[in-house]
Amino acid sequence: MQRVVYLRDRDDGQRMKDVVYVHPPRYKGEDFQNPAGLPRPVVAGLPFPWVTPMGDGVPLFREIERAKAELCRRLWGCQVCGNDLDVTAWVALQEPKDGSPVVSSAAIHPECLRIAVRYCPVLGDPGAGYVFTEVYEDDIVAVPDDSPDRNARMPAARWHLRAVAGTSRPDRVRSFRSLSEVRE
Repeated sequence: MQRVVYLRDRDDGQRMKDVVYVHPPRYKGEDFQNPAGLPRPVVAGLPFPWVTPMGDGVPLFREIERAKAELCRRLWGCQVCGNDLDVTAWVALQEPKDGSPVVSSAAIHPECLRIAVRYCPVLGDPGAGYVFTEVYEDDIVAVPDDSPDRNARMPAARWHLRAVAGTSRPDRVRSFRSLSEVRE
């Protein structure tokens, strides 16, 4: 079954293009440069994540196509491969605790997380100190960003890990994994 999804400006103030995507994102045809699924296309020896935009025929690895990332967040899709996520998926956090900011609002399959930490210089940097945790769809929530130094072009909300007690599974125990544990 396919759904047509229209992405418009979000309630939290982040501007989105009026974009139409068909979900699940299985694009057919040889002309599509970044189809969903595994294995990922490889460009210059690097796997090409689904949310990475193209520019002048080459992937812009340091950028994220915000409309695709938003589609992944809204429809519980993987930002690396573009396919639907299972009941649980993984996110990177800035610190190992409930309420911690998530590095990206979209989650990742376990296999795709291993690809991401291997090839992404940000996620795979031990100095960044990121930790990783398995989440359900309702574990990631928007928290208003009311800081006085917030740039007007930035979203009015940031994504955070909801406290376990506030989820639909309040008795579960959440665990946090280090970069080295995720790589294994």
